[in-house]
Amino acid sequence: MTAAQHRGPSSAPDATALTRPDHGRTIRLDIEGMRTIAVGSVLVAHAGVPFLAGGFVGVDVFFVLSGFLITGLLAREVSRSGRVSLTTFWARRMKRLLPASATVLLFSAAVAYAFLPITQRKDFGGDIVSAALYVVNWRLADRGVDYLAEDVGQSPVQHYWSLAVEEQFYVVWPILMLVIGLIAARRWRLGAFGVLGVVTLASFAYSVQQTASSPATAYFVSTTRIWELGIGALLALGASQVERLPAVVRAVGGWVGIAMIAYAVLVFDDSTTWPGANALVPTIGAALMIASGLRATPGSPQRLLSLPPMVWVGGLSYSIYLWHWPILVAVQAERPDLQLRWVVLAMIASIVPAYLSNRFIENPIRFGTFFKPDGRAIGMGLALTAVGVGVGWGLSVSATAGGVDEATTAASPGAAALLDPSNQDVDWSAIREVDRMRPLATEAVDDRPAFYDDGSGCQVRDGDAVPKPCESGDTSSSRTVVIVGDSKIAQWQPAIAAIGRREGFKVVQFTKSACSWTDVDLDRKNNTDCRAWGRAVLKDVLALDPELVVVSHRQGTALPAGATDRSQETKAAMVGGLVSYWGTLTRAGIPVTALLDNPAPTTQPVYECVAQNPKDLPRCAFDRDAGIAASGAPAAREAAAEVPGVSVADLTSTICPDGRRCAAVIGNVLVYRQTTHLTKTFVLSAERQLSAALAAATDGAVGEPLAAP
Repeated sequence: MTAAQHRGPSSAPDATALTRPDHGRTIRLDIEGMRTIAVGSVLVAHAGVPFLAGGFVGVDVFFVLSGFLITGLLAREVSRSGRVSLTTFWARRMKRLLPASATVLLFSAAVAYAFLPITQRKDFGGDIVSAALYVVNWRLADRGVDYLAEDVGQSPVQHYWSLAVEEQFYVVWPILMLVIGLIAARRWRLGAFGVLGVVTLASFAYSVQQTASSPATAYFVSTTRIWELGIGALLALGASQVERLPAVVRAVGGWVGIAMIAYAVLVFDDSTTWPGANALVPTIGAALMIASGLRATPGSPQRLLSLPPMVWVGGLSYSIYLWHWPILVAVQAERPDLQLRWVVLAMIASIVPAYLSNRFIENPIRFGTFFKPDGRAIGMGLALTAVGVGVGWGLSVSATAGGVDEATTAASPGAAALLDPSNQDVDWSAIREVDRMRPLATEAVDDRPAFYDDGSGCQVRDGDAVPKPCESGDTSSSRTVVIVGDSKIAQWQPAIAAIGRREGFKVVQFTKSACSWTDVDLDRKNNTDCRAWGRAVLKDVLALDPELVVVSHRQGTALPAGATDRSQETKAAMVGGLVSYWGTLTRAGIPVTALLDNPAPTTQPVYECVAQNPKDLPRCAFDRDAGIAASGAPAAREAAAEVPGVSVADLTSTICPDGRRCAAVIGNVLVYRQTTHLTKTFVLSAERQLSAALAAATDGAVGEPLAAP
C-alpha cells in the first residue's frame, strides 16, 4: 500500500512503454493498475455492494505488492553497497506515509467527535493513538475477542490495521536484511531468501492454526499476515530466475492471477474464514500478476493494467484507502439507512480529498527539498506521530456527561432506594433528569467487576477451554458456593462475594465470556471452545461438591444436534443443554439456583442514550416484557421447571421496579453498562435484594430475607 521504487529490467524490449520516470524514480505502470484493482475491491466491499463481498482481499493484494516493492528496494541497495541505510529507509517511509496518515487521523478525530456516540470517544481516541503509533492492529485484535467491547462500533481508524502490519514489517525486515548482508556477504541474497522463506512458512502455518481457533484475533495480528508480505518479498529476491520463464508462461500466469483475485472478490464473504489458507487465492494471484510484468511480455495483462485511468487511480490508492473509511463511518452514522447507491457515491467521492491531500500535502513533503535530509524527514515523522497521539488523547478526554456530576455513594443509593418506604410510589422510568449520577454515562463501560482488569484471568476468554477457578467471599470458610456461567453471572460476583463475606461462605467462580454453561453447541464464530470448557467445569464442580451452585447466562437459544448455522438455533436446544448439566448436579445431591438473566434493552445501549439525553431520561427506558423475551431468562425458567432440585432467583422487580418499563437510572445510579449488562455500582446497591432472592430460592440456606424497613 505504499509507493516504492522499482526499476524494470533494461533488457525488456519495450519496457519504456510499461514504465515511467516519476520524480527521479522509475515506476512500473502495471503495478499502479494492480493497486487500482486492490483499492477498488476494498471500496466496493466496504460499501456493501452485493456479490462483491470478498473485496476485502484487496488488502491482501496490497500486502504482496508491499513485500515485493520494499524488498526489491532493499535488495538493490545491498547489491550496490553491501549494506542497508536504516535511517535513509525509515526517512523515506516516514515521508511517504505519515503526512497523509496524520492528516486523516485529524479528520477521523473530527468524525468521531461530530458523528459518533460520546460514550465511544475514549475507545476511538485510544484507537487514534494506536494508529499513530502503528500498533492499532493489536488493539483491534484484542477488542475482537473482548466480550466487553461488543458495544464499540466501527472505529473511524479501523482500516489503519493493515498499515500497522506493513509498518511493523518495515521496521523488522530492513534490520534482518542489514544483518544478513553483513554476515552472508556475497551470498546475502540466498541467505535472505532462506531466512524469509522460513519466516513466511512459519507465519502461514500459524495463520492457519489461529484462523481455525481464534479468527477474530487472526484477522488483525501481524504474525498471521507477515507471510503475505513474505510472498511478495520472496518474489523480489527470486525475480531474476522468474524472468527466465518462457514469456507465454508468464503471460498466462498474469491472467490466471487476475482470475484468482476476481474469484476471491466474487465468492468470498464475511463467513469465509480469514486469513488462513483461503488467503492463498488472492496472494498467489497477486504474485502471478507481479511476475508476469517483470519483463514486458506480449499477451500479458500489463497493458490493461497500464491504461492511464488505472495508473492515475493507482497513484492515489494509498490516499483513497486512508480517506474512504472515515467518510463511510461518518455517512453511515448520520444516515444508517442510506441506500446503497449513495454509499457507493460516497466511496467514489473519497477520491476528491485523496487527490487534494496527495497533491498539496503528500507530494510536496515527499519530493520537496526541505525534507530531503534524513534527519529532517525523521524529525517530521516523529512530530506527526506526536500530533496523532495528541489528537487521540484529546478525543479521549473530550467526553463529558452533559453537565451531570458524579455522585457520592450517599447521594446515589441505587437499588437500596427501592427499600425506602418514602420511594414507594416513585415512577423511576418517568424521572426526567438527575443532577448526580454514579457511574457517569461516559464511564459506564468501565464500571465492571475488578477481575476483568486485574490480570487474574478469572473470566476465561476466547481460545481457552481450561477452567480458571477464582475464590472470593470468605476464602477461609469450609462452606462453598459455586457460581458458573458467562458474563451474566460474572456481573453479580461482587454482590455474591459480599454476601459470602457477611455469611461466612467461600465463592468459587467459573466464568467464560460469551459462553452459556450448557451441554450443547453455541454458534459463536469467535468462541469455538465453549462446550469443551463447560464439560471441564462440570467435572471440577462435581469434585468440589459445593452446598450450592448459582448459574446464569445470556443466550436464549442454541444449536440442535447436527446443526451448524445460526438460523437453526432453538430455545429447546438451549433448554436441553441446561437440563443436562443441572440434572447431573442435582442427581449428585448438589442444589442449583438459576439466577435469571436481567431484561435486555431492546434499543440502543442505555448508557449511550443517557449520555446523549441527560435531560430526557425517559427516552432511555424500555419495555420490560420485551426485555425479558430478549434475555436468557425464558430458557432458564423452562429448564428449571424440568429439573427437580433447581430453584429460581428473579431480580426483575429490582432491576425494573416500575412494572412495565425498565428505568435507565434508579436512585442516582446508572443501571446498565455495555449492552445488556448491569453496572457494578447497581449490582452492589442491590445486594440486599439479591440476598433475599437467594434466601427464598434456597429456603434460607444462602442469603437472608429483607429486614423490615
